[in-house]
Amino acid sequence: MRLRDLAVSALLLDGCRPVAPAPAPAPAAIDEPRGCDGSLVTDEIRASEANLASAFVCDPRPDAAKWVSSPNTFAGRPELPRTEPPPLDVNQPRFALVFDGREGPRLGHALATLRSEADYRILLASTAAPPGVAVHAPPTAAGVTELLAVLRRELAPGAMLVIVAAEVVETPDDPWGCIPLADACYPLGTLRHDLEGIRAGARAVVLEQARPRLAFAALADAASVVTTFPSGQVGAAAARAFWSSGVPDGDGDGVIALRERAAHARRRAPQARFVDPLGVLSFARRSARARGRDPLEVQGRAELDRAVATLAPGEIAVVNLSTTWCAACEPFRAEFAELSRRTGGALRFIHAETDEQWQGFGAPSYPAVAFIAPGGRLLGVAADAHDPLASLAIAQLDAIDDRLAHHRSQLRSSDAPVRSRAVRAIIALGAPGAALAPDLARDLHDEPVAAIVLDILLALGSYGPAAREFAPELLALFNHADEYVRSLAVVTLQRVGADPRALACPLVALVADPSSGVRKAATELLAAHPSLLPSLLPALRVVMEDAVPGIRMAALVAFRRLPWGDAAAEALPTLVRLATPGEPEGQREEAMAAIVDLGPRAAAAVPDLARLLADHEPAIRRQAALALGNCGAAAGCAVAALAALDGDPDVHTRRKAAEAQARIAAAAPTAR
Repeated sequence: MRLRDLAVSALLLDGCRPVAPAPAPAPAAIDEPRGCDGSLVTDEIRASEANLASAFVCDPRPDAAKWVSSPNTFAGRPELPRTEPPPLDVNQPRFALVFDGREGPRLGHALATLRSEADYRILLASTAAPPGVAVHAPPTAAGVTELLAVLRRELAPGAMLVIVAAEVVETPDDPWGCIPLADACYPLGTLRHDLEGIRAGARAVVLEQARPRLAFAALADAASVVTTFPSGQVGAAAARAFWSSGVPDGDGDGVIALRERAAHARRRAPQARFVDPLGVLSFARRSARARGRDPLEVQGRAELDRAVATLAPGEIAVVNLSTTWCAACEPFRAEFAELSRRTGGALRFIHAETDEQWQGFGAPSYPAVAFIAPGGRLLGVAADAHDPLASLAIAQLDAIDDRLAHHRSQLRSSDAPVRSRAVRAIIALGAPGAALAPDLARDLHDEPVAAIVLDILLALGSYGPAAREFAPELLALFNHADEYVRSLAVVTLQRVGADPRALACPLVALVADPSSGVRKAATELLAAHPSLLPSLLPALRVVMEDAVPGIRMAALVAFRRLPWGDAAAEALPTLVRLATPGEPEGQREEAMAAIVDLGPRAAAAVPDLARLLADHEPAIRRQAALALGNCGAAAGCAVAALAALDGDPDVHTRRKAAEAQARIAAAAPTAR
């Protein structure tokens, strides 16, 4: 034992009641304190017993809360990888999947046009097989399965695929509708799912007698041209005009493009829907002449409004909303220009730049791509600026109820990019999107992609108290494997104004989460409700005395950050245990700092602090002296021990000991 330790111990032994030492092993022997009268706080009951005796009993241990410590699946806010279709290869054999009615052939005009335009390999679901059909199957669920198997087996990546249906009927719970078969009704959403693994270079979809208003949106994406005709005689006449051999070649390029067929048909039925993100597709082997060009460049809102005012009927402006201060906008500019050059059809691409924000578009971030109709009517903002034409179908939806129904169906898709676009589009809707909050909350636990879960949380959080009822679903995300999801779940609970009493115990567990971001979010949410904290202290003490050093340290840091008020003194026994010799040094110093924070409320630990004046670590001796000084007159019994530190080899320890003696002496007259 060093001479300094002997001197401090001799002073403590004078007139002190003997107390049993703490059981924790110490690297250096420390004599029992006898200079300060009173028992050690480390002799009090353990935190687990105090928790069970408290009014609010909570088991916050990480293993009880079942939070996970797996590593995060990505760094930062991710973008979902886009599944780019292979480029269209006009030399590959072309395929046509045709649903020709459950009661007899009705699409002879369509089959004749396909055979005359190119050598299509026709897969037909029909009651009869006309000449020229490669594979025939009955119009049943089994027959469709057979045709899809042939398609998956034989269609080469990049080949053209045409899909034609004689009829689409309404269903009560699916706004997209379904194709009637002899023994079932084949939902368009299921068809979309069944086509996901088929790597066509482009798709042309023609739906005749389509009763649901939203049928056209089910199969629309950046590589599909979709045409739907209304039911009844008007729709039938428009469909015959579409397939007719008398469609004029409006641009004189020698190819009848799908856009030209649609324009010819819409003269008969203006209600016909046509979504064309490509502008060059035809049923023939040759592509139509591309009318793409460099985007028009404008500065500010006034120039943009003038450019939009020149749109012809049927045209849509695709506008890149860019800002001079957006770091991601400049590299996106080249990407947008390339998209403009390779895209034809009735789309006018505009690059719009400003030094300020773009007001009135509902863009959640920049760069953003907006769709604007003639007359300046905003049709919407693309859910993914890097894949804007995949959202082009949304521009055809006039009523907000139609948009909500469309996005609700997208949320059920098995295709992750489709679900992602749906959630981002719902966010862009703003307040009206709150109508889909139940659908978003339902998908939280079924969604395997963490990036989509994050977007759902952003949407729910933006609805504020309107989404409060979904707090249980948010709370369950505390067990999610991804740290960003756990963190944002905590933040979202705060944004929706969830009842903190229901969150208390899980939040206490999260203060020791492996992720610093999760710990910070949980601590901030607890700090926002200081009146709740005293009842949680017994539970937090359980975490502070966990067997795992890292958990103890995390909980200790959270304790110091929370506004306990006078209730903090109840943690004194735990803090002293965490500061005893044999514990990790970083933890000991943090515990001592917490005791110093208590100020005079640490007076019950004066005997324990006096013992620590003989610690082998200078930092612990300094903090013990500082804590004793904070106790004022209550630490009078430790003055002699503090005086013994005048010979300490550490200059900072000597100074802190002298300051503590002065503070104790100054407080003594006040105490008398």
